Amino acid sequence: MDEYRRHLYPRLFWGLMCLHAAMLAWGAYRHSPTMDEPAYLVGGLSHWHFGQFELTKVSPPLVRLVAAIPIEFVAHEEDWGNFRIGPGVRPEHAVGHDFQIANGNRSFWLFTMARWACIPFSLIGAIVCFRWGLELWGIRSAWCATLLWCFSPNVLAHGQMLTPDIGVTSLSLAAGYLYWRWTRNPTWPSAVLMGAVLGMALLAKTNAIVLYGVLPLTAFFGAVTRQESPGIRRLVTQLAASVGMAIYIVNLGYGFDGSFTPLNRYEFASQSFRGPDAKEIGNRFKDSVIGVIPVPFPKAFLDGIDLQRRDFENGHGRTKTYWRGEWYDHSWWWYYLYATAVKSTLGIGVLLLISFAIQCMNSKWTASPSVANSQDPASVSQSVHRVATRRFRIDADLLSLILPGIALFAIASSQTGFGHALRYVVPAFPFAMVFASGALRVGVRSRTLLQVAAVALTFHVCSSAAVFPHSLAYFNELAGGPVNGHAHLLDGNLDWGQDLLYLEEWMKNHPEAQPIHVGFWGTVPVGQLMPSSFSNLAFEASENEAVPAKAPGWYAISVNHLRIDFRMGNKRYSQFLKRPPDAMAGYSVYIFRVDPKEGR
Repeated sequence: MDEYRRHLYPRLFWGLMCLHAAMLAWGAYRHSPTMDEPAYLVGGLSHWHFGQFELTKVSPPLVRLVAAIPIEFVAHEEDWGNFRIGPGVRPEHAVGHDFQIANGNRSFWLFTMARWACIPFSLIGAIVCFRWGLELWGIRSAWCATLLWCFSPNVLAHGQMLTPDIGVTSLSLAAGYLYWRWTRNPTWPSAVLMGAVLGMALLAKTNAIVLYGVLPLTAFFGAVTRQESPGIRRLVTQLAASVGMAIYIVNLGYGFDGSFTPLNRYEFASQSFRGPDAKEIGNRFKDSVIGVIPVPFPKAFLDGIDLQRRDFENGHGRTKTYWRGEWYDHSWWWYYLYATAVKSTLGIGVLLLISFAIQCMNSKWTASPSVANSQDPASVSQSVHRVATRRFRIDADLLSLILPGIALFAIASSQTGFGHALRYVVPAFPFAMVFASGALRVGVRSRTLLQVAAVALTFHVCSSAAVFPHSLAYFNELAGGPVNGHAHLLDGNLDWGQDLLYLEEWMKNHPEAQPIHVGFWGTVPVGQLMPSSFSNLAFEASENEAVPAKAPGWYAISVNHLRIDFRMGNKRYSQFLKRPPDAMAGYSVYIFRVDPKEGR
C-alpha cells in the first residue's frame, strides 16, 4: 500500500497542477483585457525596448517583464506617442489604450499570450502550499492547502491575468516558507536563497516590503526557541545577509538604474513625501539631515512608492469607494475585511475555525496522567518542561505562518484613502490557506471534525467551480452570489471590463437583438476596438454621454454603469436597476430589452 501511494500521490499532484494551469489558461483566453492590464503590458514592453523603468513605475517590473516576453516574438504594433517622463506623470494608461487601438482585434490574442506567460507564478504558490502543509501537519493538510489554492476564486481570477497580484502572492508565500525552513536548519545557502526569493517578491509588488521586517523577526524568534539552534550571532548575521541579498535582487531587477541616489535629489508628487507646502511637486527632505542619505533602492522603485502614496492619499476624494449601493470619497480600515467576507468561499471559513479550534485544544499546558501521579518532583518538573518547550516551538512555527499574512493584510487595510479591489489583500490569503489546512492534520482523532472539514473543503471546490471561469465576479452564497455582487462591491471586485468577448458572443447568437445600445465599462470604446463585431450599434455610451431613456431596443450595460458609475456621471442607467435583466454576458454585463410600448 505504501508503495502504491508513493507512485500515486505524485501523479495526482501533477495532475492537479495541470488542471489548475488549464483553468487559468482557459480563463485568460475567454476574458477581455481588464482595466489595468494594457498599462502593465506596455510597461513590460517599454522595459525590454528602452532599458528603463519609467512607464508603469507605480509597480515593480518583474511580472510585466515576464508577461511581455512572448509578445517580443510575435508581430504586433506599438504606439509610443503618449509616452511622457516626469515626476508625478502616469502615461501608462494612455499608452496602453493606444496599444489596443493599434492592434485592434489582434490585441486579444496578444493579451492571452502575455497572461499565459504568468501562469507559472500561480503554480509556484500551489507547490509551496503543498510543501508547507505537508511539513507542518502531514499529507492530508498538504492536499487541503493545495486544493484551497487551486480552487480559490480569487487565485483563479487574478492568476489568469498579467497583473502582479498573484506574482507577489506566490513569491511572498515562498519567502515565508523558506524563512520558516531556515529556522529548522540555519545555513548560509538557505539564507541566501530565502533572501533572493524575498527580493523577487518585492520586485513583483511593493506591498511585499512589509515582509522585510516581519520575516527576519519571526525567523529569529523561531530559531532561538530551538534547543539545537546555533549561536545568536550566527543567526543575526545570516538574517542580515538575507535582507542584504533581497535588496541586491531588487536593484538587480532594475539594472541598478538610479540606485543609491541621495534622498534630497528626488522630486515627489505625494503630499507625504513632497511636504504640506509644495502644491504639486516637491521634496520635504531636501534641506533635512537625512536628505544626503543614499536610498538603497533604484530611483524608479521609490518614485513608484511616491505615486502609490499620492493615489492612496486621494486628495479631494477624486477616487471613489463603492460600498453597498453608495459612493464615498474615502474608505475604512474594515473595508477589506468586508470584501474578504463576501468574496471568499464559506468552506475556507469553516476550515479556519476548525483549525483554530484544534490548535487551541492542542496548546493546553497539561502533563500526562502518569507524570502527574509521579512522586518524583524532579521527574514532574522535567516532563512539564519538555511539554512546555514542545508547545512553545509549535507556537513559534505558527507565528512564522500567521504574522506575515496579518502584516500583508494590515498594510493594505491601513490605506483608507480609497477602497477598491480585493486583490490588494490577496497576498495574505495563502498564509490563511496553509493555516486552514490544519483542520485535516494528521493526528486529529475526532471523526466528526474530520468529516466536517472534508465537507467544507468539498464545498470550497464546488462553490468556486460553479462560477468558473467568471471567478473575478465570485461572491459567496451568503452574499447572494455573483448576480447580487453589485449590491456589495464593484470595480475590480466584479466588473473590470473582462466580459467583452462574452458580450460579442451573445450578440452573434442573438442577431434579432436590434437596435442595441451598449454602455460597456472598458479602456477602449467597443465600436473602435472591435468594429466588425459592433458595427451595428444604435448607441455606444462614451464619457459624459447619457443613454437614451427607455428608447425601444436592446441595452447591454456594464454593472458599474448600472450603479451610477461616478466616472460617467450617467444617472439614466439606474432606471434598469429596478428590473431583472433579460440576459447576461458573464456576470458583469446586464442585457435588457425595452419594448416599443415601454418607450416614451
